[in-house]
Formats: sequence, C-alpha cells, structure tokens
Amino acid sequence: MPPITTKKLKLEIGMYQEAAAKNIGMSQWLEDHYAEKAQEDSIYLGMSMHEQEMKKIELRKAGKEVPPTAFEKLLMAHDIKAFGAGSDFVEKFYSTAETAVLFPNFIANRIYAGLLLTSLVPQFVATTEILKGLNYQKLYMAEVEVDRQLREVGQGVEFPAVEISVSDQVVAVKKFGRYLQASYEAMQFQRLNAFGLMMQRIGVQIGIDETDEMFYVHINGDGNSNTPGTTVTTAASGTIAVQDVIAWATGAPSPYKTDKFVGKKALLQEYLATIAGMNYPVDPTGKVAGISLPQWFEWDRTIITADRFFGVDSRFGLGHVTTGQPMIEYEKIIRKQLTGAAISQRSGFHVIDANANTIFDETH
Repeated sequence: MPPITTKKLKLEIGMYQEAAAKNIGMSQWLEDHYAEKAQEDSIYLGMSMHEQEMKKIELRKAGKEVPPTAFEKLLMAHDIKAFGAGSDFVEKFYSTAETAVLFPNFIANRIYAGLLLTSLVPQFVATTEILKGLNYQKLYMAEVEVDRQLREVGQGVEFPAVEISVSDQVVAVKKFGRYLQASYEAMQFQRLNAFGLMMQRIGVQIGIDETDEMFYVHINGDGNSNTPGTTVTTAASGTIAVQDVIAWATGAPSPYKTDKFVGKKALLQEYLATIAGMNYPVDPTGKVAGISLPQWFEWDRTIITADRFFGVDSRFGLGHVTTGQPMIEYEKIIRKQLTGAAISQRSGFHVIDANANTIFDETH
C-alpha cells in the first residue's frame, strides 16, 4: 500500500448542516468533500458510515489493506491520535475551532463501533437501506410460487403479470438513543481511547436493542401478515436428536436454505452436544455427513424463547432500514463543549420473504 497522503481542509460547523440538507451523515459528507477538494479517489466515495464499516470488514476478510477514510485522514492531518494507548486527551479536539468540528463525528464513529461489536443485524439481514425520511414502506411481491413462475405462452399471447407494489403497512422505524451529559472540564484531560470506550458502551446498548427489535420482527412479522413460514419440530418433545439436527438443516422449503439461526444458551448447548455425539465427522467445509449445518448465534435475552431456534435464509429473509450512523446534536458538542447532547439511531426491520424465515421447536 503506498504511503498515506493527508491534507488539511477548511472545517466549519456548517458542514453538518450541509450534510443534513443532503440527508446524509457527516462521514459520507466528509468522504465526498475530501475527494473533491484533495483531488483524490476513494473507495468509500458515496458511502454512509455503515457502508464504510462493511467495506472495511470485507477488505479485512479478504486479507487486503484497509485504506483510511476521509475522517481518519483529517485526524492524521491535524495530528490527533484518537485511538490506542497513546491517544491524545479530549482537549486536543478543542485546540482549534476547526478540529472541534471533527469531535461529534468521532463520537458517532465510536458509538457505531460499539454497535457493531454486539449487533447481530449484519449477520441476519439480506439488505440494509439508508433511510430517507421517518417512514418506510417496503416493496411487496406475490409470495405464492405459482404467481411468480415464468409461463410458456403462445405466439401473440401476453405474458402473465406479477405485480410489485408498496405494502399497505408502514414499517416501524424506531429511534434508539440516550442523552450524553458531561462537562468539558471533567472530560478535557481524559484520553480519547478511554472516552471512546464510554461511547462504544452506548453503541453496544443500541446494538442490543436493535437486535432485539430484529428478532421481534422475525418472530411476529412486520405488520403485513408474514410470520415465519416453516416450523421444524423435534421427534420427541424436550430432546434434540440427530435426526432433528438433520431436519433443521434441511427443513426450509426449496429453494430456501436456513444458513443462520439464533437461540438461548441452554438450548444451544443441547444442540451442540448432539452434534458432538454424531458418528459422522465434520469435514473441512463444515458439513456433517454431506449436510451443511446452519451457523449458530447465541442471543440469551427475553425476546428469544427458551425452547426455540429462529432461523433465516440470510439472502432473502429480513430487511433493515437505518439512518446509517448515530445522529448527534453537534452544535452543543462543538460550541458548548459537551454540556449535553442527544445521541440517537433510527432503525427498523421488515420481512422480505416469510418463506425464508424458519423456527425450530423442541417442545410441541
């Protein structure tokens, strides 16, 4: 990777207002602005904070170098060490009026990092859309296969139509947030990595709350009569046997395949004990006796019932709409130096195809 070049750009509070006017987050606005003013290409151009972080994860998984975002370049240009044990004090952001402008985005960055630490949303949803406005009406298509199939038609005969429409029900997009209250005097000599960890903890809770909401929609539908399409039950109530594991791995109707599922700790332990006792070894591809087992996740919270797994074909099952990054009352943070500011994240979920969502039931 070639040496990183950084440039100082003029920074002012009005940038947040410009970003809001375009209905984009500050991270995306900075990326577009930096590319234009510094005359540099960027792989993050036009991406929200969510999309930037997903791109970084993709690059790391592929073993590739991860270039810095415009925000990270601006921190380097202003010699602000915001991460790691040798990080600067909070007061470094307030050393100039320009660097103070970057502080709300640092807070949003750390909150989003915490959100990604705990949220299962990226694992389970098929699509994430950046919300424009406060309401969302999803696209809807006939869920009965016979209504979607291509038909053989005679010459001059019209093709049968399948209608794509907007659903009757508005998908609930909920706001998750907290009020941050701290004086500059209390924070100025705190290291940025320690302060950032506090912000991550807020993000962790937002990630927990939105994951709970995602599974609520999976279990109960999004208001459009679309609860999970298939339930796999165990052969004997209260016990998971080998044949139940196989039935769960193959239970979704074709062409769907449950590739991920979630459950509480105790039921997962029982499931894993059954797998461990199988006579067939797991091969290098993760298959048992030629069967691909779905990836499991633990979510030991009240939204998940103790006797059930909730599975999804992550290509088709659930959709996610979000503001893309935490919203922050930036003026209070910049001008009033952390006296108090609301931090919030908007997030909502909808069922794309109920047939792609499944349930495993141990007690029936």
